[in-house]
Amino acid sequence: MLKNKFILNFLFFTIISLIIYSISTFYINKEEKKQLSEKYLNISNNLKNTVSNLITDKKNATLAMAMSIAKDKKIAEALLTKKNTHVDYKNFSSELRRTTRFKNVWFQIIDKNGNSFYRSWTDKTTDSLKFRKDVQKVIINKKILASISVGRFDMTFKSMVPIFHNNDFLGIFEVITHFNSISKILENNKINSLVLADKQFKDKIIYPFSKKFLDDYYIANLNAQDSFIKLIKKEGIENILNLKKYKIVNNNILTHFEIVEFDENLIGHVILSINLDNVNIHDIKKFKRNSQAYVFLFIFLFALLYTIVSYYIYSKSIQKLNIELENNLEKIKTQEKKNQMILDSQKNIIVITDGYYIKNSNKQLLEFFNFKSLEKFKEKYECICQTFVDMNDKYYLIDKDYNGKNWAEHILANPNEKFKAAIKKEDTLRHFTLNVNSTIFDEEEIPYIIVTLTDITQEIEQQKKLKVLNDNLEIMVENKTKELKELNESLEKRVIEESDKNKEKDRMLFQQNKMAAMGEMLSNIAHQWRQPLASISAAISSLKLQKELGIVDNNNFNTTCDLILKNSNYLSQTIEDFKNFFKKDRIKSDFLLKKSITENVTLLKDKLKHDQIEVLVNIDEKIELFGYKNEFQQALLNIINNSIDALNSNDEIKIKVIKIEYSNRILSITDSAKGIEEKILNRIFEPYFTTKHQSQGTGIGLYMTREILTKHMGFNVDVENIDFEYNNEILHGASFKIHL
Repeated sequence: MLKNKFILNFLFFTIISLIIYSISTFYINKEEKKQLSEKYLNISNNLKNTVSNLITDKKNATLAMAMSIAKDKKIAEALLTKKNTHVDYKNFSSELRRTTRFKNVWFQIIDKNGNSFYRSWTDKTTDSLKFRKDVQKVIINKKILASISVGRFDMTFKSMVPIFHNNDFLGIFEVITHFNSISKILENNKINSLVLADKQFKDKIIYPFSKKFLDDYYIANLNAQDSFIKLIKKEGIENILNLKKYKIVNNNILTHFEIVEFDENLIGHVILSINLDNVNIHDIKKFKRNSQAYVFLFIFLFALLYTIVSYYIYSKSIQKLNIELENNLEKIKTQEKKNQMILDSQKNIIVITDGYYIKNSNKQLLEFFNFKSLEKFKEKYECICQTFVDMNDKYYLIDKDYNGKNWAEHILANPNEKFKAAIKKEDTLRHFTLNVNSTIFDEEEIPYIIVTLTDITQEIEQQKKLKVLNDNLEIMVENKTKELKELNESLEKRVIEESDKNKEKDRMLFQQNKMAAMGEMLSNIAHQWRQPLASISAAISSLKLQKELGIVDNNNFNTTCDLILKNSNYLSQTIEDFKNFFKKDRIKSDFLLKKSITENVTLLKDKLKHDQIEVLVNIDEKIELFGYKNEFQQALLNIINNSIDALNSNDEIKIKVIKIEYSNRILSITDSAKGIEEKILNRIFEPYFTTKHQSQGTGIGLYMTREILTKHMGFNVDVENIDFEYNNEILHGASFKIHL
């Protein structure tokens, strides 16, 4: 009977353990796949951003060179005399190759009809260049242009500066640089690159500079590695150029960057590759190892708990019989013997101590150290900690001071940590977990610490064996990875559909925010128009009255007309200010931080004056930001309007002030409106969340503020309640912090 129960319990435990292990392994492998995919996607995006930044830098450098050299009077003189012998930039190009990073710089002069007038790299001239869109654009607009285009010789960076003489358009001076420096920088960073002109330009490249083609695509960088070209050709150039994210090929991450110019026209491509050996995935491997360790630990603890419960149930039935048989005997035992019996009934070593001296223990302590009595043991050891062996591990405790606490107090101060101890027994090292509880016994005033030492030596040995077993799990991991890949492909369609829904939702939120902002602006216009309109009305009324009385004179008439004209111009300028405020930025640009904030405050000056709110701006005038200026101003306007509403919502606020400060790359906007309730502080950036009445707020202003600052500008924004000093008084309010 007992044997059958044991077999059933063992089978039940085995099945549960296998289920736990299978589910945990599936989850771990799935999470590992997900983390690797996110890691590779981040690398792909970083590669594209790197190329984009390098191209922008190269454009700017080429344009600066072109603008500087175009001031040479010999260029205009040559175009006027139609003699290209007056200019010679071949030696200058060679000097740049020797002394700068510009190794292949070409110079070209184009006449006003779009024909090549001079080339520094060849004697071939007089051919028409009007097939190039950039040349057509400069001839028509007669403005400086920096671009990437494909000509008869190469796909290059071209910076063109129109040449004038007495306001007459003579032609174009052009500086041409190549992609070689960019691909060299990438190569130095262990990134393979292949710069290609799009196949639509194959027939236009008559004199290829690099003399290399990949199918119908011209290779523009001289240092393109043959092995990399063969790899792309093997994978299929069209397959690589159609990549949306990345592809793993031969232990390399492949990704693709499109070169776009002139109204989003495709000019060329950059194919990038980085070896996976140069990618750090230590954190993912660590996650997998730790997760597997936790699974085995959980199974072990489950086994331990299951064993204890089973033993408890079995012992309970036996104990019940013993209680009935020994009822009279139990009545005459003292409380001390009862406590000792409880201690001795445990299979683990139990010690009662104050952290320094042993007060009591169970018999397992004496049996482990081969002592006949506790007194004998205490003659050799005052504290159990004196037997602990130093394992050079912070989780293995020894007899020492832990930041002013002994070992037992250290355990009590860190209840979530799992501490252990190592003790030698007959030249054999045994491992124990330490479980510590503090209690006060009956008729005692001093709290005692109960320490339970559970032998986990067998578990430690099993973990070593499991590590060997873990090394054989790679085959299972590979099979599960294939299954996860198939599942991932089926989910990709659903991800795209959900992404489209989120884009539509964001579009609607942006529209709602724009309409709300327009409402705020109309309110501000009303504030700023009130006084000028009153002045115009008063002036006209005065002029009409003077006419009725017949006392109008030319001086009063002219003065009144000037006043009306001045106020009318002010109203017109107000409309222009607010109209410019809502213009959409098409490109990022540098702008002064303090100036943009001052413009915001100017828009609100009449409203602030009416509400008796003082705005203090403490920002260095030289600080610049790079991004979408109008969107940044709209975001700040939402925050300032939020502070104004908060200051006006409470009649008890006597001092109304808004402080705008910049320090350590953090822009702070702080008001004295007594702060935001703590229970809603972490919800104010949620869409449609508002504490105002429905007629006063939509709940999307601060949400769109965070969207603009984080997604469009790359900043971080948070809010907290703080105290600050103003005019020797301590004020309390909300502080929005934008991490630039």
